[in-house]
Amino acid sequence: MRYPDDMKPWIFFLALLFSIARAADMPTGTDTPEGVACDAVNAYIRSDSKAWLATLVKPIYGEEKDKEYEKFKKDMVALKDKNKADKSFKAPKLLKCYKARDFSKNGPGSMAFALFEFTGNKFVDLVIELEEGKPTKVRYHVLQDKDGKWRFEPRPDLCEMLAMGLNEEKDSTELL
Repeated sequence: MRYPDDMKPWIFFLALLFSIARAADMPTGTDTPEGVACDAVNAYIRSDSKAWLATLVKPIYGEEKDKEYEKFKKDMVALKDKNKADKSFKAPKLLKCYKARDFSKNGPGSMAFALFEFTGNKFVDLVIELEEGKPTKVRYHVLQDKDGKWRFEPRPDLCEMLAMGLNEEKDSTELL
């Protein structure tokens, strides 16, 4: 369908309003587990490495694994910077955010508190679209620091006990 040239700005404006409204539907901020998960995804989508780094949990893994974590963060920043400069990069879209859930096993929460003084240990299921028409479910591990702020823990493999059973949990069903 073709639109008269004088209508094109209105169509752009309506599309912009629709995209802003969709983004406003998603939680944001470190006050909720869902907010920090969405912030981490949105920072990746925008290739905003500074915002992405601000969502992350502090190094907690011990000397050797903290080095691996720092290397991972540097590699991700480099990837985001490359994506930002790459005109052909097609950013994924955040489609859905489910309500954060506790682990069904008691161990991860107890360990998070006992060893690292985290007051919350949950996961958030999200649906993103990497390719047009192909939604993908992703699961984000999030921890609440003793200051009450939630942080994204992007490398659950570095301390498996904190996220024991993460990938065996049933799919979330309660949308936020």
